Amino acid sequence: MKILLTNDDGYSSFGIQLLYKLLSKDHQVVIVAPSKPQSAKSIAITIHRPSEVNKINDHTFSIDGTPADSVAFGLSSLDTKFDLVISGCNHGLNVSYDTMYSGTIGATLQALTYEIPAIAISCNNNFDIVEKYFLEVFDYVNRHNMLDKEKAINVNFPVGNIVKEIKETHIYYRKKKEATYYLKVEDNKYQALRDIDDKDCLDKDSDVYAVHHDIVSITRLNKAFDR
Repeated sequence: MKILLTNDDGYSSFGIQLLYKLLSKDHQVVIVAPSKPQSAKSIAITIHRPSEVNKINDHTFSIDGTPADSVAFGLSSLDTKFDLVISGCNHGLNVSYDTMYSGTIGATLQALTYEIPAIAISCNNNFDIVEKYFLEVFDYVNRHNMLDKEKAINVNFPVGNIVKEIKETHIYYRKKKEATYYLKVEDNKYQALRDIDDKDCLDKDSDVYAVHHDIVSITRLNKAFDR
């Protein structure tokens, strides 16, 4: 396949370079990703100024913009007809309400507007498990015909070091609604913080339960963000 690879951590980050190494063995892969970290940008685009694009090498472009900008540029401005967009691998899980804020997810939703299937990949900073199991998960998605122009695939690897199962899940609505709050750090300055720990989730078909029980979570997200 011809794969457009992006992320929200920057084109040189470990996660995106890991996926490039794994995917480029069997596929034609081009990286188009932000020049610097763009976490929590969701599907935001840059509209009030030009975005600078630099060619790093024959398969890598950086853009001074968001993950969604990266996908839009790659799909509209490169002379390649891509079959698939993959976003990640993000260093941090994108489960529950985090999917609303995630630039990793936003990139995949942008791909859907171009009617290109897309997969988001995230882990809990445990990249060893991604390197070990990613191709198995990628094969699972393809064997089960999960690639869809209407629904993005959100993949989250478990927090531990092993994978016991790969499972399709739904998004868990955390019971604690005040997951995002602000802490005063100095006069007139407040730092946004998130309380996202929910290890006690008992919904066995949910993304949150899966990642805490050695299960790769695969959740479908559509254009309307029907979680």
